[in-house]
Amino acid sequence: MDIFKQNRNLKMAVMILVVLNILALTFLWLGRPKNHPPEEFLRNPIEDNRRIMVMLKDELGFDDRQAEEYLEFRKNHRMAVDNLEREIRRIKKQMFDEALKEGTNIAISDSLLNLAQTKQAEIEKLTFQHFVELKNLCGPEQKDKLQNLIHKILQPKPKGNVPPPPHPKE
Repeated sequence: MDIFKQNRNLKMAVMILVVLNILALTFLWLGRPKNHPPEEFLRNPIEDNRRIMVMLKDELGFDDRQAEEYLEFRKNHRMAVDNLEREIRRIKKQMFDEALKEGTNIAISDSLLNLAQTKQAEIEKLTFQHFVELKNLCGPEQKDKLQNLIHKILQPKPKGNVPPPPHPKE
């Protein structure tokens, strides 16, 4: 094979690789998930409240007063949970700092672990109380809708593209 034929084959191979790279990048760009835009992770609280109000009205039949009261409960709940989560992160940092020290004291680690578990239990209690407050806002038929909505939300998500199992007719 002469040198000109080798150069032509090399140029052809490079061109094919460039085209394949462009195709791969195009498929990666077009194939990214459309249901999770980056803005979703930087939610606007005003937009969040509007979305929640629409959901409460559509799913539970809340009126404006009920929705406003719920948003106030939610704001207070979120602030309390955020404070507890910050405390848990601080405690865990202390615990891991203690683990990295020379001559680690297991008793301190156990004490910090118990404290973190207590804070997590407080979060669970606050969440329970939050749902009790939501239930108390509901009228009789809204309570049935709330129960169905909570079961729907808490239902485990199927893995992959498997459709959920059919619901039995009640």
